[in-house]
Amino acid sequence: MKLSATPSYASRRSHRLASRLWLRGGFSLVELLVVIVIIAILVALLLPALGSARERANAIKCQAQQRQIVQAVMLHAANHGGYMPLSGMPYVSVDPVTHIAQPAFDPVSLQDPRRVKYSYYQTPDGGYHLMSMLGAIAPLLGQTVRDDSLAHVEQDLQRGLIRELFTCPSDIEGGRLGNTVYDGGQANMSFAFSDPVFGWGAASANLPGRLRGKLSRIPHPSETFVFADAKPRTNDYNWMLFCEGEADVTLRDVMVTTVGPPNNPRASQTPPARSAWTWDMIDYTRHRGFMDVAFADGHVEHVPITEGALAKISMNRDFPVD
Repeated sequence: MKLSATPSYASRRSHRLASRLWLRGGFSLVELLVVIVIIAILVALLLPALGSARERANAIKCQAQQRQIVQAVMLHAANHGGYMPLSGMPYVSVDPVTHIAQPAFDPVSLQDPRRVKYSYYQTPDGGYHLMSMLGAIAPLLGQTVRDDSLAHVEQDLQRGLIRELFTCPSDIEGGRLGNTVYDGGQANMSFAFSDPVFGWGAASANLPGRLRGKLSRIPHPSETFVFADAKPRTNDYNWMLFCEGEADVTLRDVMVTTVGPPNNPRASQTPPARSAWTWDMIDYTRHRGFMDVAFADGHVEHVPITEGALAKISMNRDFPVD
């Protein structure tokens, strides 16, 4: 059988088409636009999935950072007679005439004359002032914070591991400047701390006070939050979530309280909102309707920001009365 060396009609036609495409320099404008539209559609379909994956990764990293912090806080207690760092506005007495709380930051006023319970920095007059929680736990995380002046404390808190750990990866602000202790050393951070646990203040009317950082006094450590994702209070840029004059307050009460800026869109009067400061500290956008919460037993949870979920997280349930 003799094979023909002449190309078939189909192969000749394909060759001519390829030649014309090569001669005209590639695809037409319409063809390029079609390709671009297809790519744009694929990108639009993929971006939400990539964003969700990135946020899941950030939430996992945030939880890991919080575990490191809460472990350092508990290690501070192990090294300081059972006491975690103080925060907020510690006061040990109330003026009987003005009824104004008298703040206390020095070791003697805080019943810590040998400076074994809490951490301090030196003041220009040769005394000592209570140090920020960040400064107190930094050495336990391997970072040196100079305690010879407030200026050095604040300089050291703006660098290194301590700055990284206290900044949530999903916080687009990159952490905001504020205090955990008045004049204790300002720092950028992304978390709010529990004043009932870390604060010092007297109880009133047979209601619970603050625990002064005493770890063993927390009655329900697996249900009691110690810090969580948050924004600083708008009125003073501090990072304390606190309640006063009421028992059995939960994070749900922070969400629905009327305390703070006016017109809380989630304010509730049925049942009445308990006194908790303040609702605008809750960050709904950071983890897309969730928040990471560290508990007094050392575990961290990724919690939906709903009344039902936050009602299960205690601020001061069954706290002792001083």
